[in-house]
This record gives sequence, C-alpha cells and structure tokens, in this order.
Amino acid sequence: MALKLIPQDVIKLREAYDERKAEYDALRAIGRWPGAILLAGTLLELALKLVLCKLFGVANLPTIFQVHDLDLLFYCSGQYSQLAANSLLRQNFSFILKNWSMALRYEVAIKTKPDADAFDVALFDPTHGVITFLAQYF
Repeated sequence: MALKLIPQDVIKLREAYDERKAEYDALRAIGRWPGAILLAGTLLELALKLVLCKLFGVANLPTIFQVHDLDLLFYCSGQYSQLAANSLLRQNFSFILKNWSMALRYEVAIKTKPDADAFDVALFDPTHGVITFLAQYF
C-alpha cells in the first residue's frame, strides 16, 4: 500500500504561502478586515505545513496533514514545547485558536481594524509572533 501524499510539494506550499501573504497584505491595505482575518489562519496553516515538511525531510506531506486543525499541526511540528516555555508566544497562538476557524469562510462577519490588527500582532509580532517564530523552521 502506497502512502498518500498531498499533491502540493514544498515549493508549491511556499508559493501558496507567499501568494496568500501578498493577498493578506493587500486586504489589510484596503480595509477588508474579514478577508484579512480569514487569510491570517490560512497563512498559519501553510506555515505549519512548511515546518512539517522540513521536520520530516519530505517534499510532500502525507494526506493526514491535509487538515485545518492548527493545534494539531502545531503539535506535530515539533515546536509545541516552545509554547510552554514562551508565555507571549502561547498567548498569541491561543488568540488565533480562539478567534479563527474555517467556518469564517461562510460567515458575514463584522470584523474591524482592531480585530485584524490583533491577528497581525499575534502572527507577525517581531519577537513573539507565531509565524515570526515558525519562519525559522521553514
């Protein structure tokens, strides 16, 4: 029995990450807060999948990782212990877990600039942002 792999290799995942990041920045620039927030979680998911590729030394992840469960992906990334050691990183990750889900795709959500800014800080704070932290591993 062959192991099923996601069709996107690590190069495509990185290209998708870069493209979603550009879209995220563009949505924030024009004040489309709900779209930016939806992409915030997508960016984190892609970042975690890039970390998994590097951790496992694979070009394509097994399909078992074709999920949107950020907590599971972070746990499997090998970096979960860092949350226990870094309270601000843990706080930022907890904020994302509490306030983001794929269900946002189907909601007409009232999101404001402060909401989007909170996501941006949680992800990209220069010292404790979750993606800032993960970027060293992908």
